[in-house]
Amino acid sequence: MSEQSHQRCHRSNFYYTGSERDCLKKMGKERIKSNFQKSALICAKFLVKSQKIFYNKMSVEEVMTTNQIVRVIPVLKVNNRNVNQDFYEETLGMKVLVEEGALLSLGDASNVEKIVLEESPSMRSRKVEGPKKLKRIVVKVGEAQEIDYLLARKPQTTALYQGANGRAFEVVSPQGDRILVHAEEELESLEPLEEAPLVVVPDDFTGLTAFEVAFLEVNVPDPAQAKKLYETADLTGFVHVKEAQGEDLQLENNVTWDLSTIKVELAAFDVEALRESLGAAVEFVHRKGSFMIAKDTSRIELWFEGKQGRVHISYEP
Repeated sequence: MSEQSHQRCHRSNFYYTGSERDCLKKMGKERIKSNFQKSALICAKFLVKSQKIFYNKMSVEEVMTTNQIVRVIPVLKVNNRNVNQDFYEETLGMKVLVEEGALLSLGDASNVEKIVLEESPSMRSRKVEGPKKLKRIVVKVGEAQEIDYLLARKPQTTALYQGANGRAFEVVSPQGDRILVHAEEELESLEPLEEAPLVVVPDDFTGLTAFEVAFLEVNVPDPAQAKKLYETADLTGFVHVKEAQGEDLQLENNVTWDLSTIKVELAAFDVEALRESLGAAVEFVHRKGSFMIAKDTSRIELWFEGKQGRVHISYEP
């Protein structure tokens, strides 16, 4: 090649002006540049693909968790809150978390709300005539030994049981609500027990370390109809309907001292999707989408809200 002639470098598709040595240098630089561009393109394509996979995965996870039930909390309307509070603290070992007006929030050592009592005086509500909507509350305790500690307080039990994990008992609240307390994996393991053995209660025992409301048994005139709504709301595992007949079973939830509301905390709360699925059962949607209220066939409120980071009972308007 001449020193300054316009030449085509062999092994290259590029033309350069200059010596062969300069040409080869430039060819090497172009190859490096070309390889870098190809690598960058491959990386870019990989990143785009990865982002698509990531966002698709996020979408699937969001769909899976949208309106997934985190916790369900029964709200019980009572006549005298103080009398019932003493019962839930002393007999059942529950802890008072929040007091707000007529409402009382109960839980355990985790400070997570599990049950709410709502006081309603006799000029507003009355005693149920016939069977109550709430047939029974089933409470599962985390530490079986703590049931023995509660029994050592000698509560007025209506039934005693021996299970695979320990003792269990049933009591009736001052408002006439039946409550079963156990620590079993399967209720079928419970066998009637004549008398519970007395145990020494630790000085530092003040109440239950952990418990969950496992499920509610609810009396309804038409189980098939009631199940439809609970199936749509994915609540059949928590609300077990039982057939019963009574003149107060379909009254509005503010008339009698009974189960008035079932609070349902949801993950990734999608109020519009839930409103569409529940249809005519929906009676109120908060203007900010904070919560939604539906009513079942027994006029029990189903209060749906997003998972809460703190215990609360009511929302500000």
